[in-house]
Amino acid sequence: MKARLTPPHATIVTPEQAEPIKPFGLDMKVLLTTEATGGAISVIIGSHRPGEGPPDHVHFDQEEMFFIVEGTYELTIDDQTSTIGPGTIVFIPRNVVHRFRNVGDTTAQMLDWSLPGGQDRYFKAVSELAAGGGFTGEKVMEISKMFDTNFPAAH
Repeated sequence: MKARLTPPHATIVTPEQAEPIKPFGLDMKVLLTTEATGGAISVIIGSHRPGEGPPDHVHFDQEEMFFIVEGTYELTIDDQTSTIGPGTIVFIPRNVVHRFRNVGDTTAQMLDWSLPGGQDRYFKAVSELAAGGGFTGEKVMEISKMFDTNFPAAH
């Protein structure tokens, strides 16, 4: 969803200042908003309990980068699957189907950058939908399309 943005401004966000959100029941914090960067990027940190992670999805209008902070993930990009851990960085170009899942036995954490920004808006919208009690698969798909998150298996 495109909105008028102001120019980026220098921003420092401490862990205590990061906005907590809970889309899809996941614990996330918004570290850098799309607005703070003038639309250039958004950064969230997500925590995933064992077994958690999204199904195949693709972004047509943005790249995504992950940095694994802790834990072990199984990551599939197109048809290539890898098991990755702390210190690993991943770049996913637009138009590339991908998914990940925490395959460890403890909570895992990753930083997630979207370029240009927007993932923060997507996850906030899903979080607000769930908090408002109107969470349905149909409404989530509408929000997903609006924010360039597409699920190939759902078509």
